[in-house]
Amino acid sequence: MSIDSSEPTRSAQEASAEIHRPTRRKVIVGAASLTGMALAGVALRRLGRDGGIGEGKPRSRLVASSATVPSEVDVVVIGGGNVGCFTALELAERGLRVAICEKGVIAGEASGRSLGYIDGLMLDPVKIPLIARAKQLWTGVSARVGADVGYRQTGVAALFSSPDLLAEGASWVQAMKDVPASDARVLSQAQVAALVPEVSGRFAGAVYEATDGIAEPQLFASAVAEKVRQLGGSILQFCAVRGIETNGGKVSAVVTEKGRIGCDTVVLAGGVWSPVMARSLGLDLPQFMAFGSVARLSPTPGPKVSTLLADETIVMRRNIAGGYDICHGVGVAPLTPDIIRNLSRLRPAMQSMWDSLTPVINVPTFFELWRIPSQWRLDESSPFEKHRILAPDIARDESTLAVQRTKSAFPGLAAATVTENWSGILTSTPDNMPVISAVPTIPGMFVGSGFYYGLTMAPAAGEALADLVTGHTPRFDLMNYRMSRFSDGSPIVFRA
Repeated sequence: MSIDSSEPTRSAQEASAEIHRPTRRKVIVGAASLTGMALAGVALRRLGRDGGIGEGKPRSRLVASSATVPSEVDVVVIGGGNVGCFTALELAERGLRVAICEKGVIAGEASGRSLGYIDGLMLDPVKIPLIARAKQLWTGVSARVGADVGYRQTGVAALFSSPDLLAEGASWVQAMKDVPASDARVLSQAQVAALVPEVSGRFAGAVYEATDGIAEPQLFASAVAEKVRQLGGSILQFCAVRGIETNGGKVSAVVTEKGRIGCDTVVLAGGVWSPVMARSLGLDLPQFMAFGSVARLSPTPGPKVSTLLADETIVMRRNIAGGYDICHGVGVAPLTPDIIRNLSRLRPAMQSMWDSLTPVINVPTFFELWRIPSQWRLDESSPFEKHRILAPDIARDESTLAVQRTKSAFPGLAAATVTENWSGILTSTPDNMPVISAVPTIPGMFVGSGFYYGLTMAPAAGEALADLVTGHTPRFDLMNYRMSRFSDGSPIVFRA
């Protein structure tokens, strides 16, 4: 089933306008919400306790690098995360010579550390055409790459104890009723008990989407990258791109730490590092980060449906090993230099998101990020080479709380033990919308970044970026995802 590029978007815009108060799901939220503290004068909740960053170890399945650095390709993709790898796959399948340049390892940072949800539950209807296309593509990803990426259509249910919160969820379902490809519905108490019999206590009801699912972040990008290499692409790890060369204003090459690669197209998909590269090129790409921590429980019988305990902001899902991955939906948002630089543009995020995180000042983190330069010589080491695999500290108190609340709600998990904890960085923009866009001032350059829901959106975002590169019409309207919205005077409208 294809998605028309105009009518679904109009319906989604209309549905978005119907939502008068935010009904976003209570999961880890984007880092832009920290500005709620900064602009409104809200007191910091912690000083220096959490919010640290350092060099981490990859959680993703390791991938072998290509033996040589090509002298020339058609497209260089900067960043080996979910979006970058899927963009490269789309381009390689269309016959283009492509190279992925990754400063660390494939999916070493955020892409290999997420919880693993593939859903659009309680999100702004404007995003649904992108997510609907992504969910269509997700059903065929494992067959497409020839490897199991752990995709399962489990459905996702947000369980509400509070009737008032359930009413908010119901208003979102009502706003979605005419949006194509949405299957959201409200469940009664009896339906919740039938769908999730393992849960204890009485819930007022739930919001449920049967077409939502999960995948394994440790497997996805690695499998996609290996498929890219099978199609003739180059996978270059520990190969940071230091900068981009132009000829007549157009992209002509990238300069990496391992040498120059001629190309006429570059896709910047560097996650949290995209703004650093953008600034070095004189581009405006406002992004902000939050940290989330995940706990993994040992294999045990339990619910098959992926579940959000909405009142307690606990998100859980069964992993491929038979255990459960659990996350508390209150993220740690450190004050960063990027937030200070962009305070004036962050009021929409302030008004909508600030209550769902723990804003912190971590002095070492702040000054480590402050020291990252805006410019550097291309024949010298770049900031990307200093930070190969950036990982935040684990918020152990939040993680412990999430496990306790999960076991309380699901008594059958009481005997399960925590086998692993990890953390990851999530990125957002002032309007909580990613960038999927050409760069008007640099012909041949494209950006795919700012994906708070990167795993969910990656297949559709990669396809859309490949469409832009090859001159095809994307399957959904990219107007709300254009990079120029941050500099052309457009109002910043927050999208949950």
